[in-house]
Amino acid sequence: MKYILSILIITTFQLQSAAQGCVAVRQMGGINAMYFSNSYSLSKGDIQVGANYRYFHSWRHFVGTEEQPQRQNTGGGIGADGIDHGNAVNIYSHALDLNFSYGLSNRIQLNATLPYVHNERSQVLRQTAPVKDTFRYSVFASGLADVRLSFNYLVFSPDKAHNGNILLGAGIKLNTGSHSETDQAPQANGTKRIATMDQAIQPGDGGIGFTVEVQGFRKFSKSIYGFINGYYLFNPKESNGTFKSKPDSGLAGYNIYACPDQYFVRGGLLAVVGKPQKLSLSLALRWEGIPAYDAFGGQVAYRRPGYVVAIEPGISYSTGNHSLNLFVPYNFVKNRVQSAADIAKQNMENAKIHDPAQQIHVQGDAAFADYSITLGYAYRFVKNKKHSTFNPDTLKHL
Repeated sequence: MKYILSILIITTFQLQSAAQGCVAVRQMGGINAMYFSNSYSLSKGDIQVGANYRYFHSWRHFVGTEEQPQRQNTGGGIGADGIDHGNAVNIYSHALDLNFSYGLSNRIQLNATLPYVHNERSQVLRQTAPVKDTFRYSVFASGLADVRLSFNYLVFSPDKAHNGNILLGAGIKLNTGSHSETDQAPQANGTKRIATMDQAIQPGDGGIGFTVEVQGFRKFSKSIYGFINGYYLFNPKESNGTFKSKPDSGLAGYNIYACPDQYFVRGGLLAVVGKPQKLSLSLALRWEGIPAYDAFGGQVAYRRPGYVVAIEPGISYSTGNHSLNLFVPYNFVKNRVQSAADIAKQNMENAKIHDPAQQIHVQGDAAFADYSITLGYAYRFVKNKKHSTFNPDTLKHL
């Protein structure tokens, strides 16, 4: 039973906050790949190391939950094939996390994750000189992202709680990632200038944040388990001091990028299949995003709040001290909610309009990905094989 629970816990309790495009849900150390950093079943003295790779491509634009399909086929100029390919912003994101965990005891784990990102933002420019032209270009931002340090505590002893357990955790998100990366961007007059990259592709958000999480599992039958994860990042700092490259006139304060909170909830079922029990299949529902307002701190700064709801199939395999997994969440709900900056601009414009029937609603758009891909590997160094919950030899006692 201990070995089955070890496989279950390692392969399913994975919190992943992966950026969804213009809504910059950031990949943070230890939250993108709980598969490695929070395995729950680490015995005292055990060490687990791993690597986790994620990819997504965002390109569908939404205002609220309404898609803007015209962004995909108008306004981008005619290509060599004679087709207008649209002016949608495309973001391509690659992220690699290096994860480390140490079993301080059989119920307490210490975790650290060092994330690296490489992001590309492709967009359309309408050039006016020296010749009129419309073309697509890309800018890039890469480097170390925001490192996360955390600890987790199992509420019940893993030696006794075979049918379920609850894990509580807390951590700190450091501001190790750059929030002011620049790149050369072409201008309408045919020149190029160094421009600050959009917050959606910046490696970090510029703030020191604090995380809380709760996770749990419950055995339903011999090989079926249920699980749930919840996580919230509190980012008290109002803004990071980086100005938007294209400020909005009249919006004092909202032309500086925010250090936003973010949240994540995931729950589903897992089935352990085959003999020996090395393979598991899971299906989860997940909801993640950035709120329009932080729980603490100031609110006068620019962000693109929103969320996605996804269905997440996964497959995991463990053999010996090695573990592999693959998760591909598909976003079936995408919602770019109204931001504080939208409301400030709406109030400013409506103050000039005396007829209530003529007043306007302001709500920006954002590009979202249809799906993301997460591929991971972990290896565990077991200090005491006789007492470790990860010892494959315990299979013969099942």
